[in-house]
Amino acid sequence: MKFPIRATIALTLAVSGLFGVAGASAATSSAAKIIQGKSYAFNDVNSIGSNGANVWVANSAGNSVTELDASTGAKLNVFKEAKFGFDGPDRLSDDWTHVWVANDAGNSITELNAITGAFVRVIKGSTYKLHGTSQITSNGIDVWISNLRGTTLAEVSATTGNLIKVEKVSSLGITQVNVLTSDSTHVWAVDSAANAVAELNAGSGSLVKVLKGSGYRFDGPLAITSDGSHVWVSNDRTSSLTEVSAKTGAFVRFIKGKNDGLSVVTAMASNGKDVWATNIGTSATTGNSVSEFAVASGALVTVMSGAKYGFNNPFAITYIGGRIWVANNGTNSMTEISAGSR
Repeated sequence: MKFPIRATIALTLAVSGLFGVAGASAATSSAAKIIQGKSYAFNDVNSIGSNGANVWVANSAGNSVTELDASTGAKLNVFKEAKFGFDGPDRLSDDWTHVWVANDAGNSITELNAITGAFVRVIKGSTYKLHGTSQITSNGIDVWISNLRGTTLAEVSATTGNLIKVEKVSSLGITQVNVLTSDSTHVWAVDSAANAVAELNAGSGSLVKVLKGSGYRFDGPLAITSDGSHVWVSNDRTSSLTEVSAKTGAFVRFIKGKNDGLSVVTAMASNGKDVWATNIGTSATTGNSVSEFAVASGALVTVMSGAKYGFNNPFAITYIGGRIWVANNGTNSMTEISAGSR
C-alpha cells in the first residue's frame, strides 16, 4: 500500500523502534494483555482479522499467518507451508466463513477456512489480473481485491473463488484504490491522492457515487471502516476523521480536536457504539496510541497510550466479541483490550 509522504515518514520512524521490546511472551495489566514471543512467529504484522473464536495475523515478512485463540490469546497455528502460497501477505479479511489473505508480492489470494484454518485454495492467474494485491475485503458473499499496480478492482465469489469481474478503477471515478472496506450493502474504496471515496453497490458491484469535494473535508484519506450504519474516514494531512452515512453517503460530521491523539491513523474499527483509530504518529512524542470516539456524538471517549498498552507502530485493529485487538508492527506483538475497561 502506498501512503502519503507524511505517513511514509512516520512509518519509517515507527519501525526504527521508538520503544523497547518487552521480554515476556504475554504481559497483562488491568487494561490490556500484550502477546509476543518467537513461538507466535509474528514478523512485520500489519493486518489482523477475527470471527470471534479466532484471531488471524498476517506476517508480511515471514510469509505466514498466525492463528490465535480469541478467548485466551494462545497460539493455535502458524501457517507457512508452501501450499498456502503466502508471498508478502499484506492484508487479510475474515468474513466469519473464510479468511482471505492478499499476497502483495505473489499477486495472489490465499483462502482459508475461518472455522478450522484448513487450506482451501490459492487464487491467481491472468484471468484475475492481480497485480499488487495489497487490499482486500469480503462481506461473506463477494470478495473485492484492489490491484494498486494494475489500477483495477477484482470481484470474486466468496463461495467458489470464481472471478465475477475485473473493473478498471478509472470507470469508478477514481485513479487508484489505497484502502478498501465493505459491509452488507456497500463497498467503499479510498483514493488517497484524489481525496475521494468511491461507493459501490455490494450486490452488483456497480458505482453508486463518488464522495468528493470540500463538503466531505477529505484531506489525505488514509484509513476507513464501516459498521453498516456509519463510515469513518481518517484524514492524514489534517489529523481528523470524517463520518459519512453508510446508507446515503451523505456527510455527517468532521472530527478534529486538540487532545484527541489523532496522528497518522493507519487503521480503524467500529462496533456501532464506539470507533477506534490507531495512531502511529510522526515522531517519538506523537502516536503509539489508540483514540476512541462515541459513534452517536463523535465525542472523544479516551486516548489509550503508555507502556501498559504496549503500542508500538500500531498498524492494524479489529473489534470482535467485546475485545479490541491491535497489531504492533514495531515490536511484532499484539495488544488485546477489553472494550469495557481502559
